[in-house]
Amino acid sequence: MIQQTFYKDRPAIALTGKSLRATFLPLDGAKLASLTTAEGIELLAQAPGEVYKRLGLDTSYVKSECSAFDDMFPTIDPCMIGGMDYLDHGEVCRREHEVEIAEDSVTFRCMLTGLNVEYTKRVFFEGDALCIRYSLQNRNDFDFPYVWAAHMMLAGEEGAYAESGFTEASPIKVMFGQPASAAHMLPAIGACREYKFYYTEKKEPISCTVVYPHKKLRLTVDFDSVVGYLGLWMNPGDLNGMYNLAIEPCTALYDCPPKAEAAGAASFIPRQNKIEFTMKIGKE
Repeated sequence: MIQQTFYKDRPAIALTGKSLRATFLPLDGAKLASLTTAEGIELLAQAPGEVYKRLGLDTSYVKSECSAFDDMFPTIDPCMIGGMDYLDHGEVCRREHEVEIAEDSVTFRCMLTGLNVEYTKRVFFEGDALCIRYSLQNRNDFDFPYVWAAHMMLAGEEGAYAESGFTEASPIKVMFGQPASAAHMLPAIGACREYKFYYTEKKEPISCTVVYPHKKLRLTVDFDSVVGYLGLWMNPGDLNGMYNLAIEPCTALYDCPPKAEAAGAASFIPRQNKIEFTMKIGKE
């Protein structure tokens, strides 16, 4: 079922499947603002307040709504590449999207005119899983360097943890903070400062499951191709007073294309070509 509705004070489109309800904001980066179970459990971290803090092209990402699941493209950290300005936390999350509603799917599309890249995602349910089919079209006559990442802020629960093909012995690169001894588990509120790290090994495609022991449920995120790296960000109350575990599946390491290229872990969209991949989100 597809419904036009509101999330806080913003126009929204909700898709309801057998076990999940997903609410997207077409005027706000096509953000996945809410993901609830059939029992009404919210799985994404929510910012307080009844008024949505909009993110514009010239406003601070962390001072905006900064919640739930934003698409990061073509970077996380701001940078300048070949005279092109890559905005903080990317441009896609700051843009209004055109919308096409079909019988069983919704397509969101925006053109990043300064970068000459068209960004499209089609969302639909396949069985119990929410599917997001991405298409990144490079209209330039050069290979376009980029990072795509899922900035997926999941609701916090003490003892919640992430499972993946990685272990505590897998090599990591710390971006900030100091990881707890059990690096894949969300610390208790106030137990330490927030931290973020990347697993430096590439495993394509990525699959990651977040386990909620008290809610007695598991949320699994799978990709079919392209996305081969995984970051984890734990926020035990530091940023904006929120308590969240964030997974960041991504196409390249270290938050921006120049750092990824220096590490031999970059990603590019070929000239006059496109990259496509599908993300599936399912509950057990």
